[in-house]
Amino acid sequence: MDRTSLRAQIVSGRARFDDTLAGLGDAAMLDRIDDDWTRKDVVAHVEAWERRVVRLFDALRAGGPMDEAYETDELNQRLYRQDRDRPLDDVRAGEREAYGAMLAALDGATDEELFDGSHFAWTNGDRFADWFRANGDEHYDEHLDQLTRPAR
Repeated sequence: MDRTSLRAQIVSGRARFDDTLAGLGDAAMLDRIDDDWTRKDVVAHVEAWERRVVRLFDALRAGGPMDEAYETDELNQRLYRQDRDRPLDDVRAGEREAYGAMLAALDGATDEELFDGSHFAWTNGDRFADWFRANGDEHYDEHLDQLTRPAR
């Protein structure tokens, strides 16, 4: 994988995500899709993880580790509680902004930062390119089912 294909995969995943969201009006975004979450909550969740990967990247570039130490499920619950009362328009705008920030971070990264798994010791040998994918196209695809399932 190189920088061009990395970006293309994230942008392609984003297109699938955007296509799905384009078919959902305001009322559908506020429909509950499981016991707790609405489609709006899914978009806020995606935004939170896009922002988190950028914060992590910036912290590692500055020489420090990420200062939050939560298990994934615990962090997801914390983020859900933090964002669940945000207005839909705010979530939509915030997520678009977070996606742009993620692409800007990727574009500003060196090849070593992206593709050398030993560049950031904190990642335990994982290439940071994989972190961008996990919070980009792979994450979008992971949540398409939630966005398209019938309301409860």
